[in-house]
Amino acid sequence: MADAPKKTTAAPANFPCGSTAAKKHIRHAFRNSNDARTTITNFQQSNSLHSMFAKAFGTTPVHELPQKKEIEKDQIKPVAEPLDPSPVLDFLSHLGVSRHEVHSRVASALRSAIEDEIQRMPITPLTTSPDGVTKRSSTPGEAGHQALLNLLKSAWQFRDVDSLRPVLVCVLKRLGDHTPVPMLRRLGMKKNETTGLKNAELVSQLGPHLQRLVWEADWDAKLELVTKSEGDQTVSEEELTLRGSTILADLLRLSVDSYVTDAELVQASDLTFVGLVSERRFATKLRRMGAKDSEVKGNAGETISTLASIGVTKTPSNTGKKKEEKSNPSSAVSVATIKETIGSRPKLLGAVLDMLIAEHATKGGGLDYIKTKSSAKKREKLLDGTAGGSILGGATNLSCPLVADILLTFGQLPRSYEVLDIMARILDAAVQSGFISDNSIAQIQGCLRTIFRPSQSEQSQAIQSPSNDRAEGTKIKLSLKPAKASTSMFPDLPADDSEYEQKLLQKMVKKAITFFKEGDPQGLFLNPVTDAIAPGYSSIVDKPMCVRTMEEKMMSSTYKSIDEYKDDTLLMFSNCCKYNVGPAGQWFRTEAGRQKKAWNKDIFVPAKSKLKAAVTKRKNALKGKPKPPPPLAFAPGKTDKSATAATGSHTKEAKQDVAINDLTAHDVKPLPPWKYKRRKTEIVVPSMQCLASMLLADPFVVRVLTDRVQKILRVDVLKAKSVPAGHPVLPSIFQLLNIARISTQLCALKGKRCYIPDAGIRKVLLDGEEFSSPSYESTRNCLPLFSKLLLDAELDRRMAIGGDLHEAALQDILTKPELQTKEWEGTSTLYDLRTIVEGALVHLLQPGNTNEVALQNQFPRFAAALDKLSGGNMLNERPFFISLTHALLRYKSKLPHSTRDLVTGCMIKWLKIEGFASPKTAICSPLHECFMYLLNEWSSLGNLVLPRDLFLSLGEEAIAASSRGEVGQKCERFAKLWASDDDSFLAVKEQYMRMLSSTPDARALQWKEKIGIDDESPPTSPERDEMQVDS
Repeated sequence: MADAPKKTTAAPANFPCGSTAAKKHIRHAFRNSNDARTTITNFQQSNSLHSMFAKAFGTTPVHELPQKKEIEKDQIKPVAEPLDPSPVLDFLSHLGVSRHEVHSRVASALRSAIEDEIQRMPITPLTTSPDGVTKRSSTPGEAGHQALLNLLKSAWQFRDVDSLRPVLVCVLKRLGDHTPVPMLRRLGMKKNETTGLKNAELVSQLGPHLQRLVWEADWDAKLELVTKSEGDQTVSEEELTLRGSTILADLLRLSVDSYVTDAELVQASDLTFVGLVSERRFATKLRRMGAKDSEVKGNAGETISTLASIGVTKTPSNTGKKKEEKSNPSSAVSVATIKETIGSRPKLLGAVLDMLIAEHATKGGGLDYIKTKSSAKKREKLLDGTAGGSILGGATNLSCPLVADILLTFGQLPRSYEVLDIMARILDAAVQSGFISDNSIAQIQGCLRTIFRPSQSEQSQAIQSPSNDRAEGTKIKLSLKPAKASTSMFPDLPADDSEYEQKLLQKMVKKAITFFKEGDPQGLFLNPVTDAIAPGYSSIVDKPMCVRTMEEKMMSSTYKSIDEYKDDTLLMFSNCCKYNVGPAGQWFRTEAGRQKKAWNKDIFVPAKSKLKAAVTKRKNALKGKPKPPPPLAFAPGKTDKSATAATGSHTKEAKQDVAINDLTAHDVKPLPPWKYKRRKTEIVVPSMQCLASMLLADPFVVRVLTDRVQKILRVDVLKAKSVPAGHPVLPSIFQLLNIARISTQLCALKGKRCYIPDAGIRKVLLDGEEFSSPSYESTRNCLPLFSKLLLDAELDRRMAIGGDLHEAALQDILTKPELQTKEWEGTSTLYDLRTIVEGALVHLLQPGNTNEVALQNQFPRFAAALDKLSGGNMLNERPFFISLTHALLRYKSKLPHSTRDLVTGCMIKWLKIEGFASPKTAICSPLHECFMYLLNEWSSLGNLVLPRDLFLSLGEEAIAASSRGEVGQKCERFAKLWASDDDSFLAVKEQYMRMLSSTPDARALQWKEKIGIDDESPPTSPERDEMQVDS
């Protein structure tokens, strides 16, 4: 009996799976075949997935189903393979594959396929019209863009599903800059005002570029709300500050706080007056050493902490890398973190700078100015000089050097920041060298003329000088050399028509350079190519050329014809093709050809035709005009004004278009006083005027400016016996210092009103009447008094023992100058002069600048002048007292007791302020803190400098003077502050704790009982104060 046929089972051995079995099977099929094509077709059908499923489950494969007519004829309907997932899963389960693994693999494959399809989807590029409107060009990519938007809309509902979120992330990354703004704002929505983002997990996967787009959209949304609600104040402007609820504020708040509280930076910024150039120099590069690269190296924890503040997690790179032995200072880490956060986005740069403007507005006198409700009172404060306090902001103005660091580390700044960048680099070089030259001052004035210049509608509101010196308000450009004044009798006609052609050519080249910068996103042709960037470039290319070189030639008026510019442009493209040869340089050659074609079509050909048409029109217009007659017997520039007025002709003044970098010491001239109000449509965020004033208010910049004033007065004015106001540079520096002083008020106005104080050389006209400004009082009236003060101090030194006039003084041939105080009356608003007197006093106390006997007469003169200049209120002059302490500690143990008694007596007198501030303000003031710190430092030098009993006695006197009590009586105000946790009192309390920690316990308890402090336990030695200076 024959065996029955075996039933087919779903065992793996019955299926030719795997590469080895499949090869064996197909070799057997070819061996028994006569038609290879038919064999291949049959093999594909019999080994397809459908056939294997049909063989396993007893169904009919799809390709073996009969036609519809055959089914109707036989009336037999076979069972087709439906590809139902259930039998497939049963089959795979029989093979040992779990359902979870099947679902994971299928989902991963589908997700990968979708992501690949998304990446291949074309997107319509954005184009910008000449009027600045962004449009989308009509190309086949519009369908792809719309498909992505539809997919984004569908996938948004699955943003919380972990397995489907990558598809949404892929769509957003593919859209990139084309992501709709409403979607970006939705991504930036917070759970509430204090917590993180709603979609923090999704935002953390978007990458830095898209995250920055989210920060921008969130900032724009808050800016729109603040702008729309200016009338009803439903949304406060505080939303756009570091204390606001924007994502950018949450990210940068810690970094800014870390920068302005950096111990070394605070100590250096408070030390305004120093004696040596080496002490005056400040290595600003150390503040930016961590921001050279776009990625913060070694500071990943700082970046992660900022993202964690809004709920966004980020995995640090190089977590296993060892820490460097010498870490960057916290200021450098802060600058690097800010650079990492904003990247190269101009809008984020503007947002950060605008927040720093708002932060600076709350410092010093800016806070009082903000609280002033009436605009008329604000205007009056600006004009009479009562707006703002001391020029020496010190550590309170550390947001100003942060602005400079951000500008200098950003990289390629937008065009609108170009002049500000030049000014920042000039000031930074001066700070690093510790000296500011006349050339630098002239270039700074050139930058300020460009930044603060009023528009056509605003010039009528500007304060005018009686001399009507219109040349001072001339616009400064970056592009042209100084133009020669016209010497023709008919100034409306050009002396040489080539000058007109030159200006047309310059406009055309400037437009072409702008085209290159906007049309070259990779910056291939922007900067010069060096061998470090392209190895062997100098040996291949003999004459390099780039856009920057052409721009410099345009600025220096090197191009004489359009053909010269054309040759340079073609040379630039030719150099690119000459160096980039072979397959590796194919992309560069293609890009050069594309840009060359676009430049020739869109720029050169139209510009050449326009230039030719303009020149032709110009020549035709000049044909009918009479030529100027030969010069007569008069000197150009000395025309009789009466004759000009009689003839009714008005000579047009030639514009002095000066390149800022070409300005020298001969160009130093004070800026004309300006005051004007901007329309809402003209307000730009951030305000360049505010940023420029903040650069001048940098405490390290103020340090070099005040030192330059001291040197001019001691060397140029006194030795040359000249008038201070007649010095070519001194009024200009005073004007810069006054701009720095009112920086907090300008920042409070945020560019809505701009104001430049006059230099004080002459009175200004206000509403048709002469107005004597504080600058005029300082420069014209009080600077001579200060010069006399310096002369009296020098005479005291020469008349003292050891001086060359001592014998004459003994014989009454010479008499000592009397102490004058009445002449300093009414000078309490002259903040600039107060700063100079403070610096002169610190210089006088430097070791070797005077002697002990002469100081007995010199010090009271300066102290009396400061009493009048400050109005008796010296409580908040922290930089001055820090500098004074630094100078006195340089004596070490050789400090004369008479000098010690002079200084301590004067400081205690300044603590006895009445009518200006409350006792609490005096007790918690920087003056009180610095006084006790100075006593502690003297005490550490030994009893020879400051005995212990005198130390405790001076502490009692300081407490009695600041609390308006009597020595020997208990001070309840001081005792209450001691027992409280008031933050404003902590610095002063720490100095007293330091004093008591070096005193025997019994003596310390006795001193506390005398003051009224109820504290049984003796104090422990605290850490040294951060304000410690190098003695």
